[in-house]
Amino acid sequence: MATNIRREVAGKAHAVGDEIGAFGWLLRTALLAAIAGAVYSELRKPPADRTWHGKLLGVVPYDFRIPSLDDMRRAYWNPRSPKVFTDRPLGVGWAINIPTALRRIGLNGGRTSSKRSTSSP
Repeated sequence: MATNIRREVAGKAHAVGDEIGAFGWLLRTALLAAIAGAVYSELRKPPADRTWHGKLLGVVPYDFRIPSLDDMRRAYWNPRSPKVFTDRPLGVGWAINIPTALRRIGLNGGRTSSKRSTSSP
């Protein structure tokens, strides 16, 4: 009985692993296609007009310029911005603004609320 259960669980785990592997392959393929598309769109421009940043198909941001530390900070750590997803400072796609994402899901990074409780004993 226990052997049958163990085999069934192992079979389901293997199937889930195969599906996750297929999804990972799909994501890698989409990323490589986006990178190729962005490079192709820049190479189609005359050399003087190539900026190496823009939007692929008017939607997906890309930037192949070397980012500064300030660019990295603005993309990944900008608590004053309401945007959760920002343009990635290097590559294709979006970055996650960590403090805004944490605030949206209800985590304040260990900080307490500015309102204090005024309960009396």
